[in-house]
Amino acid sequence: MDITSSTKQLVSQVQLLKSKYSDLCSISFIDFYCQCREGSDYLFGSSIGKQIRLVDILQWFLQCVDHQKPIPLIELMWKDIAGPTLGAYQQDERIERGLLKAFISQELKEAVQTWDLQRTEDGGVNLILRNLLNDIDKLESQSTIFQDKVKG
Repeated sequence: MDITSSTKQLVSQVQLLKSKYSDLCSISFIDFYCQCREGSDYLFGSSIGKQIRLVDILQWFLQCVDHQKPIPLIELMWKDIAGPTLGAYQQDERIERGLLKAFISQELKEAVQTWDLQRTEDGGVNLILRNLLNDIDKLESQSTIFQDKVKG
């Protein structure tokens, strides 16, 4: 199944968040989120893919980090065997290899433990995870992927 144009648009907008979130967890999650959105188009089709929530993807990410490898559902999503172009397919494979390396690394597993907040020099806190999820949620609410779901 092809990735829908609305998924492609959402993925490209979410990828832009990397300029705002440069920590290992956030960058890894952004790639993982995008792979899940594209993978759900491949594995489930658009109507079932609409039912996948941001919190579902977060849970899958944390499970993969905890197990230090993709969980079976993610492995199925990553079995897509073709992209619209060779370049897109190769880029997809590069992202998946990068995520596999991140899952294996102890660095990501340790970083997840403090992903919820970052202390600032002035004594305040930056709620990284919360802010990232809110930014993705805003992009999802603007996306045409979920418009039927919101209306219905």
